[in-house]
Amino acid sequence: MIVKPITGLVKMALVAVVGVVYFILESIGLVLSPLGPIHRIYHRFVTAVLLRLVLVLLGFFWIKTEVVTLKRGRAASNKAQSGSRTVSGQMIVSNWSSYIDILYLAFRYDPVFTQIYPETLTVRQISLWQALRLSGSYPELAPEAGVETLPLLEFTKAMHTKGAGPVVVFPEGTTTNNRAILKFVPIFKDWQVPETSVDIRVLTLKYDYRKFAPTFTVGLDNSYRLGHLFRTCAQFVNTLSVKSLNPEESPSNSNFSAMEGLSSTPQAAAAGIIEPVDEDALGSVILNLMGRITRYRKLGLNVRDKADFLDYFILRNNGISAKKTQKAPASTSSQRPKRH
Repeated sequence: MIVKPITGLVKMALVAVVGVVYFILESIGLVLSPLGPIHRIYHRFVTAVLLRLVLVLLGFFWIKTEVVTLKRGRAASNKAQSGSRTVSGQMIVSNWSSYIDILYLAFRYDPVFTQIYPETLTVRQISLWQALRLSGSYPELAPEAGVETLPLLEFTKAMHTKGAGPVVVFPEGTTTNNRAILKFVPIFKDWQVPETSVDIRVLTLKYDYRKFAPTFTVGLDNSYRLGHLFRTCAQFVNTLSVKSLNPEESPSNSNFSAMEGLSSTPQAAAAGIIEPVDEDALGSVILNLMGRITRYRKLGLNVRDKADFLDYFILRNNGISAKKTQKAPASTSSQRPKRH
């Protein structure tokens, strides 16, 4: 059908226009930086309006959001609904499967995005554009020389002091196919259960699709990114549902029960049956909570396994490309794969 390609091209052009307008308005907003709260209100308004428009162009006309409870026979109370509003210094812990996740979170919360480094178990603040580019990219396991990072708890408290907004953390450390949850980077290793010094909000994003998936697992260069964006734009309607855990059941609530947090069902909690716990107790709790909310499988694979897969993927595709141009080397086993 010729309609889809035309639709995709037109909507991609409009997304590009909105992106340019956003960049211009953000540049103008720098003049307001010394005014603090006024600049934040301006930035919040521009981000919310323009990024919601981008999501509409990508086919997300309606995004279902709800506060859920994992306790049997109980609905989220009005207090829980009102308590689900985000504030500066709050931590949003979410699964990660696409650059669309970044657009939604930026539109909805105007947060501080972070990048996790598994080798050092530290994080650094990144911009919206950096977060978009990291989606699907080769995971960076350690920071480059000169890059300043902090332990997550220290970083979150620093953002709270600055009034910078809620902090978004993707503990999987890389994007997935939105059908399972990777084992977390042990970024919460030294945290308590419950951890009452930080308000933790557990959030899950889920895409419903039949043929083309809005998820973006592999995006090693701009050709992957533009190709996926085009196909997303060409699809008239896309579906995203967002669920957040009832704040009363958050692992930052002083009444939180580790037994319930590590159980797969309320019945299992009553029987004392819990999921295995590794060195990162809080991470294990949040991973289990996310699994119960989404009903996704919890994998034993982690970000390093994703990096190994991408190494193979890059070598295989480089080999195919080389064969097509008749420039393939005799052996690629000793060569380091090219990462973008």
